[in-house]
Amino acid sequence: MRLPKFEYFEPKEIKEAVGILQDQPSARILAGGTDLLVNMKHRVESPPVIVNIKRIQGLDFIRGENGDVRIGALTTLKRIYTDPMIMEKLPGLAGSASSVGSYHHQVMGTLAGNICQQNRCKYFNQSRMWRSAKPLCFKAGGEICHVVNKKGICYSSYCGDLAPVLLVMNAKIVLIGKAGPREISMENLFSGNGKAPLNLITGEMLKEIIIPSESVKGVCCYEKLANRESIDFPILGTAFWVSVQNREYRVAFTAVDQKPLRGQRIESFLSGNDLTEEILDQACDLADKVAKPVKTSIYSPSYKRKMMGRQFRSAVDKTIGRSIS
Repeated sequence: MRLPKFEYFEPKEIKEAVGILQDQPSARILAGGTDLLVNMKHRVESPPVIVNIKRIQGLDFIRGENGDVRIGALTTLKRIYTDPMIMEKLPGLAGSASSVGSYHHQVMGTLAGNICQQNRCKYFNQSRMWRSAKPLCFKAGGEICHVVNKKGICYSSYCGDLAPVLLVMNAKIVLIGKAGPREISMENLFSGNGKAPLNLITGEMLKEIIIPSESVKGVCCYEKLANRESIDFPILGTAFWVSVQNREYRVAFTAVDQKPLRGQRIESFLSGNDLTEEILDQACDLADKVAKPVKTSIYSPSYKRKMMGRQFRSAVDKTIGRSIS
C-alpha cells in the first residue's frame, strides 16, 4: 500500500518542531511510525503534514536523577526493556515494553509513540475497501459511532501497553510547546474522547516521562492478554503496583475504555490491608466493575469484564512474588 501525499518536515531542534506544529495544527508527529504509517496506508488517517522528530538530539535517554527515573520521548521500546536500570528497578515497565508488537516494532517504536498512539476500533482500523461497505464512523470523519449507534461520539478503545504501567507508578509527563515545558500527571494526558484521545495544546509534543522515586521503590508487574504472544494489541492489559511496607496498592487497565483506567475502587478497598485470600477474592469481584467496555473488537464486553478479575489476580500474584524475592 502507498502512503497518501503529505508535506514533510524534519526539524533538528525541539524549538523548530514546536514552531512547525504551532503553524500547522493538523500536522502529526512521526517518531517510530509503527502506528501512524499503518493508519495512513489504510487511509484511516490522512494528515496533510508530517513532522519527523527522529533527528532531534537529546530525546533518547534513560537516566536516574535524585531517585527518579527519567526517560526521553524517543527512547525505543527495545532500549527500555534491555536497559539494566529499568530491568532492575522497573521490571513492570520492561515487561510492558517487551510485550509490544514484534521485535521490529520494539526496535522502531518509541516511548512517546506508544503512549500517544491512536485509539482502536473494529470499524476504524480497517482497509479503505472494508470501510466503504458502510458510512464512515465518527472517528474516521463520519457522523455515527457504529459500536453504539450514536451520533457525535466515539467509543474506540485505548490499547497502549506502557500507559497502565506508567499510571500505577504515578508517572509525570513533560510536554513542551510554544510557552515552554509543562508537567502533568500521566492520567491527565488522556481525554477520554475516543476521537481525540490526548489532552494536548496545539503545538505541544511529549519530551520525557518522570517516574518518581517513591514509585521506583515499589514493585510492579504487567499482564497482557492477546491472541498471539507477539504482534497483537492487547485484548486486555493489567498493571499492578505494590509497596508491601506501606500496604499501598495501585492497579490500572488498558483496552477496556476510551483511555487507560486506574482502578480506584480496588485501590481504596485494598489500601492498608494485607493481601489475604479473602481480600483478594473481593478485590477480583470489584475488578470487573472498573470499566464498561463496549464491543470495539471481536471480543464481547462480558468476556473482557470476566477476564479483568482473573488478570488482576494473576498480576497481584506475580507482583507479590517479586516483592518477596
